[in-house]
Amino acid sequence: MKKETVLITGGAGFIGSYMARRLLSENYKVVVADNLFTGKEENIPKGADFLKLDLGDRAAYNKLKDLSCEAVFHLAGQSSGEISFKDPVYDFNSHVMSTFLLLEWCRKRAVKRFIYASSMATYGDPDHLPIDEDHPQRPKTFYAAAKMSAEAYIKLFQTLGIDTTIMRLFSVYGPGQNLENKLQGIASIYLSYMLEGAPIFVRGSKDRFRDLVYITDVVDAWMAAFKNRSSFGRTYNVASGVKTKVEDLVEALRSAFGDKDYPVKYSKESTPGDQFGVVADIKRIKGDLGWKPNVSLDEGIKKMVDFEKTRAGKNG
Repeated sequence: MKKETVLITGGAGFIGSYMARRLLSENYKVVVADNLFTGKEENIPKGADFLKLDLGDRAAYNKLKDLSCEAVFHLAGQSSGEISFKDPVYDFNSHVMSTFLLLEWCRKRAVKRFIYASSMATYGDPDHLPIDEDHPQRPKTFYAAAKMSAEAYIKLFQTLGIDTTIMRLFSVYGPGQNLENKLQGIASIYLSYMLEGAPIFVRGSKDRFRDLVYITDVVDAWMAAFKNRSSFGRTYNVASGVKTKVEDLVEALRSAFGDKDYPVKYSKESTPGDQFGVVADIKRIKGDLGWKPNVSLDEGIKKMVDFEKTRAGKNG
């Protein structure tokens, strides 16, 4: 029996590479497309085909002219709100242009399934907590505005015959996250300082809060949506539904690292466009897909710390 083919954009990145491994383990044929701007080729699992291309460039689609696939998992894109201020045009091409061109490619080639990685950043500052999917979207960064714009095109193409699902990811973390990028990923940023032996540097108030969701829970959510018709044309928060203050995340990292007195430096300077606090309402995804997060913060942080300490040769 012929294997179904799934194209994963951004498959050399943190979340995309986990998605690729999961699909390969379930006997799908996986094709990864990535420009390696932030992703790394070594992240791509053995068994996946790799195409190096920039999906925001129309000419890149010449490399996809012979590809036949049943579904697209679109995870490619610049992943930092702060970085988006430095090069808004690249950010636009990375999210809006790439999504539009990819949707057009799907429509022309009769690819019927499209799942998109959007972001909690599209909500901006919340009117109420927890935030449900119908909460107004008020982006505070070029990144968030681009994600919201991409969502609009996805909703349009849903009316043109493509079965789409938008997954608004909250603060995803876990083993293998890019620790070199100190402008994206709250848990990975703080852990990177610890592995360097530097004080944890926290920008903004220790009372800020996030909704952290473990990487395998995120992959489970996408797989729950993949073949489920209830998810077609729907938007979901992918989150734990648990409020975690920065101060509590720091304590979880210290505990997992084995040094409860590890030094921390707080700065009053905040990140441009930063949301003070967000936590998700996840009733919709639970109800539609029967999905729920399984990994607690303490368990997930311990797995992440143990993995990264071993990789850095700091265990023992």
